[in-house]
Amino acid sequence: MVVYMHFNMFQRKTKRYRVRRSGQKCNYRKLYRFDEDKVAWLSDHFLGESNERRGGALKNEDRMRTFLRVVGDPGFQSGVGEDVGIHQTTVSKTCHNFAAKNVGKGNIWLKFPESIEEMESAKAGWRSKYNFPCAIGALDCTQIPIKKPPSHGDEYINRKGFPSLNVQATCKFYETFSSVACGHDCLDLVNPM
Repeated sequence: MVVYMHFNMFQRKTKRYRVRRSGQKCNYRKLYRFDEDKVAWLSDHFLGESNERRGGALKNEDRMRTFLRVVGDPGFQSGVGEDVGIHQTTVSKTCHNFAAKNVGKGNIWLKFPESIEEMESAKAGWRSKYNFPCAIGALDCTQIPIKKPPSHGDEYINRKGFPSLNVQATCKFYETFSSVACGHDCLDLVNPM
């Protein structure tokens, strides 16, 4: 028995892409927690150049904005997708790919002892000074209360309901800072190693 099939049955349907929103210029910092120029810098620094050339592929700045939107205001990925104009699965894949691609860049921002000798020295210091074995550093975060700024003051209200700045610090056993990040965007990283 011979079966003849007509090739028109297997033609692909034309793909239809959602119209993407570019975001409101007046709410840009509120939505993404950074100014446009800093989002462009983050995109270049963390994502590099994109080789993706498909018709509906996201540009790297769109990927960065999607990632920043998810981590800056964690909610439902479908809501972020609606805001940006992409599907929830694209939001999920974008965040996963961003995290996987940038795990190796942690050494630029996070500074810990690098050699075996430095690690052993740090462990010995923590053990002798504080009786705390196997530590190479300490990390803590706090909210520093501030007066509510007259412009954009609501951006500084923390989860406990008062205006503050977020501060994260790491220190060595001899009570010196190895890194400090302060502010709601924490881009001002001081690293006096």
